[in-house]
Amino acid sequence: MRMTFLATAVLALCSMQATALAADLKLKAKPKAPPAAASPFWVEADYLYWTVKGDKIPPLVSTGVLGTAGATVLFGDVAVNDRWRSGGQIKAGYWFDPQHSWGIEGSFFGLQDVSTTFNASSNGSTVLARPFFDVVGGAQNAMIIASPVLGSGQIAINETSRLWGLSVALRKELCASCAGRITALVGYRFLRMSDDLVISTNQQGNIPGIGPFAQAVTDRFGTVDAFSGLDLGLTGEQRFGAWTFEWLGKVAVGANYSTAEVNGATTLSAGGGAPTTFPGGLLALPTNIGNFSQTRFAVVPELALKAGYQVTSQLRIRAGYDLLFWSNVVRPGGVIDTGVNPTQIAGGILAGPSRPAPRLDGSDFWAQGIDLGAAFSF
Repeated sequence: MRMTFLATAVLALCSMQATALAADLKLKAKPKAPPAAASPFWVEADYLYWTVKGDKIPPLVSTGVLGTAGATVLFGDVAVNDRWRSGGQIKAGYWFDPQHSWGIEGSFFGLQDVSTTFNASSNGSTVLARPFFDVVGGAQNAMIIASPVLGSGQIAINETSRLWGLSVALRKELCASCAGRITALVGYRFLRMSDDLVISTNQQGNIPGIGPFAQAVTDRFGTVDAFSGLDLGLTGEQRFGAWTFEWLGKVAVGANYSTAEVNGATTLSAGGGAPTTFPGGLLALPTNIGNFSQTRFAVVPELALKAGYQVTSQLRIRAGYDLLFWSNVVRPGGVIDTGVNPTQIAGGILAGPSRPAPRLDGSDFWAQGIDLGAAFSF
């Protein structure tokens, strides 16, 4: 009995010593290397294919006085520069910690300049005119560019539009497992859009009792909108194996500074005399020529949805949709006053209402489209 008890005690002691030895060896074993730190830098590059809300301009060219028999609009009373165009966006950032809970990012985007042009000419056999509302006569009227009576004429119109923007923001992770990862953004946003509309006409003819004449008329309306504001938003990411889904929703609130430059000139020569130049054309006359500006409160919401595929641990390709809205912008269509006092045309002395008058009518603007690109971390 004693031998059995002694054997049992020896076996228990050996077992305890073996367990202790194993634990000691485990403690002395080389610890497993920690996982490599996540990449702190990242950069994204996207090709944009967007369309934007066009600039609504009034009727600018017609076949006579609008409202009379046979008179139609040849150009105007439509939105211009609203077609699809290419662009690009680049975004880069840095994470302050390996968990990617705090970071900073900056981005820049720009769209290709887009232009709408119109050209027309007449040898005098058909009427070519520029319509306006005569505030003195209280009725529709027109500046005749070409007709069987005055002779030949040509008109050329061009409006060019540009858009770009940049932003910088701090990123703070709110939740790493709330149906994916959700991060808050707070920062600064800047947008700039410019539109330039130029209307040029040339006339050549012969006036009975005066002789040959030539007249060149130019109107120019240029606008610039610059937005600066606080940018706030949320962005999220979900993973389904190698596939990813990203979303972004944010809104910038701030001030929109709008400027308009209106200029015009008329060069006239008649009866073989030397050309004389007068300030003002037709829709840009001494009563509205100049530089004007205003500052208005504006909001800029943005929405983006993207689907991607993780090609490697560092490279992801993706495609998505973007929508940008911008309130209270001023464009040439909101600057043109079609009411004209014709007494001041070609150097005449103003008598009556001061029209056309300076205008800075605001409107809403949007841009939307698809993007294709890649994100790389390093």
